[in-house]
Amino acid sequence: MVVEKLRLLKKTYSYNELARRLGKPETVLCRYVKGDVLPGEETAKELWEALSRFEEFSEILKSRLKFDEYGYADTTSLIHDPHLLLQASIEASMRFAGKRLTKVLTAAVNGIPLATSIALYLEIPLVVAKRTKDIGIKEFIEEAYPTGSPAMLTSLYVPKDALTPKDDVLIVDDLIRTGRTIQALINLTRKAKANPVGVFVLVAFGDEWKKQLAKPPCPVEVALTLPPPRAEAMS
Repeated sequence: MVVEKLRLLKKTYSYNELARRLGKPETVLCRYVKGDVLPGEETAKELWEALSRFEEFSEILKSRLKFDEYGYADTTSLIHDPHLLLQASIEASMRFAGKRLTKVLTAAVNGIPLATSIALYLEIPLVVAKRTKDIGIKEFIEEAYPTGSPAMLTSLYVPKDALTPKDDVLIVDDLIRTGRTIQALINLTRKAKANPVGVFVLVAFGDEWKKQLAKPPCPVEVALTLPPPRAEAMS
């Protein structure tokens, strides 16, 4: 975890700045980042404590985002970066530490890279809710929900046996604006009689989504909250 966090910070900071703020020689940090050598147990603990004070994960996310003139964020720079996804996976695991998790559930398509990384890190299966039915699968669980403006119904499908009553589910997505997709994923989980343990989202816009999830059955953890896009972009 220490080396991955160093690699993530190296995308923003020079070795000189990292060395100054972490109290380690540039050459040593360079060898850690390149994988030439791994820090020992005590050094790793020292570095982890220093890295935890170095920069909040939310600030790392914010520094990597790009925005258009209306305030919409392009999350591709986040969800296409393996080192950042691993750091997000560590963040998610810490926020739900101690919870029993057996499945990660997300909606296609942008949530898939983050959910895949978290599932790999937690070593549990991934379930993807899609807007189309896959050929070869006979039975599905379906959830229809309103999207867009003007509103139209969109359906999400998961294979009937993908979630079971024995499952404790972590719901994951890259961003949340209205909360409708997250609510649909919660509803799918409930229809399968599985247990929604929590929701983890990288970026939230404003807090309108909280109205949609007025009484969520589980904690909703957001890594970074940003102001909503300007009103003219929504019209």
